[in-house]
Amino acid sequence: MALVFSPISEDTLLTVPRTLFPRHAFVMRQIGNPPALDEAMTAIVDEVFEARGIGRKDADASTGGKDFLERILGLIRGTGFTVAIFSEDTRGTAMANIALELGFASMCGKPLVIVKSKAAPPPSDLTRTDWIEYEADDVPRFRRKLNQALDELDAIAGFTESLLEVAMDAPAMDCAVAFERASKAFLLTLERRFLDTAEEIARRLERAARDDDIADLERVRSEVEMFVKQGRRAVLAAGGA
Repeated sequence: MALVFSPISEDTLLTVPRTLFPRHAFVMRQIGNPPALDEAMTAIVDEVFEARGIGRKDADASTGGKDFLERILGLIRGTGFTVAIFSEDTRGTAMANIALELGFASMCGKPLVIVKSKAAPPPSDLTRTDWIEYEADDVPRFRRKLNQALDELDAIAGFTESLLEVAMDAPAMDCAVAFERASKAFLLTLERRFLDTAEEIARRLERAARDDDIADLERVRSEVEMFVKQGRRAVLAAGGA
């Protein structure tokens, strides 16, 4: 029987992505020959994001010999949030890819920004999800709604930082939870202080591992240290000191 689906490997889900893209969005859209309506929405999204200092990555941002799904998942995990852009003119196969990528992003706990034309029907699983609608005769409103969505992401980053502080101050800190919050806050903001916090988490894990010969402690510590290393590399690539 022919193999119809190659499952994603465990390493892809558990290890730190090869490259981190803090303060970036992964954009899900039709890549090849997009319709004019999709291009119009994408152009405005690009302008608004650039004005806010937010970079963009999409399915064309990575090439190589790795499995395509693994590369896409790596990009989603390595960015701070995701944006889906589609219209009633979006090709059906492209919509299928967008739906798959939305599923990956939801699985990874990434904030989602849905951008669609007014006439485009949302995927069934998103019927109870807020989205930003584009109308060609009211572009100012579209821009305003995009900025409101980015403001909300900044608020999420602030709330995540508060949760991180609570985790760090807990008498018996859950290192995995604290690291999840530190990594989420860093990818949303590109703020180096979250890498410093992640280093403190790694130090606590190292102290714990001295007393307990537990493989999971060493695995999490190595994951945190790799995240810090990749994060500092991303800061340098972004022009940080």
